[in-house]
This record gives sequence, structure tokens and C-alpha cells, in this order.
Amino acid sequence: MRLSSLLALLRPALPLILGLSLGCSLSLLRVSWIQGEGEDPCVEAVGDRGGPQNPDSRARLDQNDEDFKPRIVPYYRDPNKPYKKVLRTRYIQTELGSRERLLVAVLTSRATLSTLAVAVNRTVAHHFPRLLYFTGQRGARAPAGMQVVSHGDERPAWLMSETLRHLHTHFGADYDWFFIMQDDTYVQAPRLAALAGHLSINQDLYLGRAEEFIGAGEQARYCHGGFGYLLSRSLLLRLRPHLDGCRGDILSARPDEWLGRCLIDSLGVGCVSQHQGQQYRSFELAKNRDPEKEGSSAFLSAFAVHPVSEGTLMYRLHKRFSALELERAYSEIEQLQAQIRNLTVLTPEGEAGLTGPGSL
Repeated sequence: MRLSSLLALLRPALPLILGLSLGCSLSLLRVSWIQGEGEDPCVEAVGDRGGPQNPDSRARLDQNDEDFKPRIVPYYRDPNKPYKKVLRTRYIQTELGSRERLLVAVLTSRATLSTLAVAVNRTVAHHFPRLLYFTGQRGARAPAGMQVVSHGDERPAWLMSETLRHLHTHFGADYDWFFIMQDDTYVQAPRLAALAGHLSINQDLYLGRAEEFIGAGEQARYCHGGFGYLLSRSLLLRLRPHLDGCRGDILSARPDEWLGRCLIDSLGVGCVSQHQGQQYRSFELAKNRDPEKEGSSAFLSAFAVHPVSEGTLMYRLHKRFSALELERAYSEIEQLQAQIRNLTVLTPEGEAGLTGPGSL
């Protein structure tokens, strides 16, 4: 009775036991055959090609085998030669030479540093890798969470010149694009980042809302500082040697006009509003205009809105554009769900195979 019950338990594993036994037996037979031959097949192959094997050839073969053995070569440094320490970068990104895409510089002042500049920081700082604030106020106290650079001179040309010099010195090798704006400007940060991602970095580009100089030709245009403008890294590198000369030769009460004059006179580069199929869109907000009631296509597609007179208006603009982005995201989700429904018709299960939250 016990034997029959034991066989009943082992019956499902019987094929496995037989297979393992057969495999072990064949392996042992093969090992015995190889050991019984007693000759090296590699040596036979050499003998077949070069004729009969002799003791000299076998000795040369053994000598060649010794050459392939690894040997430890001790380190030796010549004391007469100067020692040069190899420095490795802290981040692999620096060693590979790759750069961040966009740096944003905000021009602010003593009166608006604690109001409008704080509003800018709260609405867009989390969208950009680095956001800097530049002021002419000497010893300005930076609000919490903001990096403020004080130049100590509030003259417009001096402020712009020192800002560009600071960007070139400290960040010229780390970023591809530099966006300069005023603190009374609201920027739609995701759209600006997407715009910088679609532009080629190997061109001298001065992109923004192009305005004509008074009494100048059609080709002489500068980018309005109220709506912000993009400077490519290559253009900033070329402009750096001319900053001192432009500061002494060009007189202007506005920093954006001074920069436009400097670029045209020294490099022959003017402001453009469109490049490589990308249009820089901006919107001029009328006084006492309610952002909640603004529905024009120019407003809805704008990268920058100007002027923003107070911090509360900055927050209302941010609320309005955030709601628009949320509506656009919901619309894209509905379109994807409709495409999935259309594709399920081609599946074997049809619409009955739909799974997920709410079954789409």
C-alpha cells in the first residue's frame, strides 16, 4: 500500500528524473571519450597545415603560450619630470561639453524688486534651469529664493552692459540661449522653453518684438525690452569685446535701444521677429484690461504680455494662461482617447477589450 502511494506521488516527476539520469550518463561517456584520445586537437591542426609535428615546433608553441600570459608592469614616475595632476570634472555633463538650453535674466529696480520681481519669480522660476535678477541698486537685499546681482549703477546703458558682461563671464560656456526681460513682463514659460528648443544654436540670433529706431532705416530694428528677447550664445560671445566701446559711444535712455544700437553698429545684427519658421508672438495689454475677458488670438498665443503694472495682475495673467494650458491638455487627452477607440475596432476583441479608467 505504501509503495503504490509513493509511486503515485513520484509519477508526475518520473520524466524529469529519467531525463536528468540520461543527461548525466551521456556527459560522463563524452568525458571518457575525450580523455581516451589523449591528443590536443589544436596541436593536430598545426601539424596538418605545416607538416609532421616535431619537438622544436612543440617547444615554440609552448613559448608562444607564455607570451600571452598577463604581466604586471609596475608604475614608475621620473623624478626629473614635473608631475601633472589630472583633474576630472564634477559632472559628466561638463566633461562632455554639453550645455543647458536657456537662462533667463530679469532687469529690475529698487522700487519693483520686492513686488513685481517677486511675482515673476513665483510664476516662472520653476520652469527654467536658472533665473537671475539684475539691478543697479547697490547692496540690494535679495528676497527669499531669488538670486539677485547688484551692479551699483542704475544708468540704463551701464545696467545692460554689466548684465551682458556678467552673463558672458559666468554663464557663457554653460547655456545656449539667454532671454532678457523686464520685471513688468509676464512670460508664458513653457512656450518660451519650447521655442528655444526648436531654434538652432549655431547662428547669431537676436529674436524678439522688432521695433524701428526713430529716424532710422527699415533694416535698423531693436527688440523691445518690455516683451523680452532671445540672444544666442554665439552672438553674446561676439558682442563681448564691443561692450566697452558701445557704452562710451552710444547714448540712450533705454537699455533695449542701447543694446540694439550696439549690435547694429558693431556686428550688423538687427532684431527679427521670425526665424526658422518660429514666430515670436507678444501681446500689449491695455490699461485696466481684465485678463479673464481677453480672448483674442494674439493674446492666447502670446509668449510675453506687457505691461504688467502690479503683482496681482501678474498672478491673474498666470491663472488665465494656466487655465488655457489645462484646457489644451484635456483636449489632447480626449483626442488620444478617440484615436484609441478607433483603433480598437481593428483588434479581435473590439470595443469590449477597452480597459483602463472609465474604459476610455
